[in-house]
Amino acid sequence: MWGDYPAGPDDLAKSAEEEKTRPNPVGPAGSPTPYHSYLQCRDDLWRKSIDRMAEKRMNLVFIDLGEGIAYPSHPELAVAGTWSVEKTRAELARIRSLGMEPMPKLNFSTCHDSWLKDYHRMVSTKTYYKVVADVIADVCAIFDKPALFHLGFDEEVPVAGKNLFHATFRHGDLWWHDLLYTIKQVERNGSRAVMWSDKICDGREAFLARMPKDVLLSPWYYGTNFSDKNLAWDASFEKKTGTWEVQRNLAASFVALNDAGYDLLPCTSNWSCDGAAEALVSFCKARLDPKRLKGIYTAPWNRTIPDEPKKKRITKTLEGIDLFAAAMDKHYPLPN
Repeated sequence: MWGDYPAGPDDLAKSAEEEKTRPNPVGPAGSPTPYHSYLQCRDDLWRKSIDRMAEKRMNLVFIDLGEGIAYPSHPELAVAGTWSVEKTRAELARIRSLGMEPMPKLNFSTCHDSWLKDYHRMVSTKTYYKVVADVIADVCAIFDKPALFHLGFDEEVPVAGKNLFHATFRHGDLWWHDLLYTIKQVERNGSRAVMWSDKICDGREAFLARMPKDVLLSPWYYGTNFSDKNLAWDASFEKKTGTWEVQRNLAASFVALNDAGYDLLPCTSNWSCDGAAEALVSFCKARLDPKRLKGIYTAPWNRTIPDEPKKKRITKTLEGIDLFAAAMDKHYPLPN
């Protein structure tokens, strides 16, 4: 999902062992590309994460699919280690047996769609539109018509593409055309579209005027500052798409979307700090319309692999689950 490839999508190392001797190339911004030609998901750690969610009595799991599963209509999207349809269905059945509902996510943001391989470089073409429709139909069939389908669409701004070898950004009417087309494919297959709502940050008025109310919006904010000052919209940041200052209205977007009457599914994370879950959940309880608040979730944003010498991986994921569960138990306690 992240990063990009310099030449072909299948040209990089095919395993963690191979990557030790053939590391990923450095991108234009000076960081190694996080794109991989193999699946970074170890089965035992995947199940450990799922089990921890069930233990904490969570009831829904978004699965960021990307290159993780085989798409019958486009087998060329597979990488080394991609799960078969049969294995995916077995894991979905296991999740349901634990009392949770699995929901799919495919990110169609041009800054997070390297899982599309060469189609990632064919955005907004007839070929691209067909692939989008095909993989959405595949996923809805594999998941047995899921109630929700997360489409991503976050961070499609220049600052997010600085380390990509091939960066594409849709603007104005084209971005809206492609978004609405993608939403239509989800609805055609019987699911409700969910998407990140940070696009509002580079143009609040246009976003509120054109975003359909039947889309379930997912505002995200991984900090702790829900002060009145930080919740007040500052339009001066809307055009700063070349720096991360464009996201300075992330917290304020919760209020803007709530007051505009959208259904919301807010997301927190321990990506930046451990206090984010408590801050966001308590804010949602105090400030958002309970009739429009359809749930809250967390996204640890870590690969499902063992911890590395200088970076926590599976430990960070499990910690994120625990922090989120503690915040939900405090503010939205379930009956014993």
